[in-house]
Amino acid sequence: MSRLAAYVLCLVLCTATAHAQAPAPLKVGYIPVGDCLQYFVAEAEGYFAAEGLAATGMPMKGGAVIAPAVEGGELAVGWSNAVSIILAHARGFDFAFLAPGAEGVAGTNDVHALLVPAASPVKAVKDLAGKTVAINTLGNINEAAMRALAAQAGLAPDTIRLVEVPFPDMAAALAKGAADAALSLEPFVTDAVSRGAARVLDPSPHAAFGSPYLIGGWFAKKGWIAAHPREAAAFARAVAKAAAFIAANPQKARDVLAARTKLSPELAAKIALPRFPETLAPQALQGVIDVCARFGLLPQPFPAADILAAPAP
Repeated sequence: MSRLAAYVLCLVLCTATAHAQAPAPLKVGYIPVGDCLQYFVAEAEGYFAAEGLAATGMPMKGGAVIAPAVEGGELAVGWSNAVSIILAHARGFDFAFLAPGAEGVAGTNDVHALLVPAASPVKAVKDLAGKTVAINTLGNINEAAMRALAAQAGLAPDTIRLVEVPFPDMAAALAKGAADAALSLEPFVTDAVSRGAARVLDPSPHAAFGSPYLIGGWFAKKGWIAAHPREAAAFARAVAKAAAFIAANPQKARDVLAARTKLSPELAAKIALPRFPETLAPQALQGVIDVCARFGLLPQPFPAADILAAPAP
């Protein structure tokens, strides 16, 4: 082989190798809250790049915006609360969780709380009969939780009026009397309580789902996962690495959270965080599915495995 031919062959092989190793672009929708800490850590620690992904994060207001973007192909992966994906499955969408997200654990990782104004006469959930409770979105995990709480208190679910109020606006709704209680989320729980604007009526409002239970996680279309096995597996590995980092470096993880969500370091240090598992656990999702079916959000329960699509490593 001539030197010229050898040079051309080398150039072709090197170019092909470079293309083969080029990072795969991946658009990911997330919410700038503690539940999405895995994404922030994976980005900060370079886990996406190490797995061959050029991840682009898209901060969004919530699952109501993220899910249509995933369905339409504008995003490959998104974060959603568990109930939204459960209900989407019942409506025929092919969404599935491809990586573990945030889990709630009673007593240690309660990121939600049912709040009332500090001076409220309400002492127990049963006292909310005929009153108004703010939740962030109807038809999601917090409506299911309130229905379960009402039943446990001996109330018919429609005895409590649920209204939609964004999490950041819940403390103001309580102060103005627009809501008698609010099922809120960190950091708004700690902020409102520490300022004396509210007190906790129930510290574990999602207990009916079991412990642990899947608050939410990273999902994609099953069709996309099947068509992009390398990217799906790489994303799952990066998220698992982030979960391990959070468990081993809680203070560093909170520093990342403060930087990415504009929380003050003081507030980021005090808020409760969910547990971030490294693997998807069907039992952590099954309790949520069963509660949704029990209280009418879902026609009937189905196996959690139907919406778990962990890609091959």
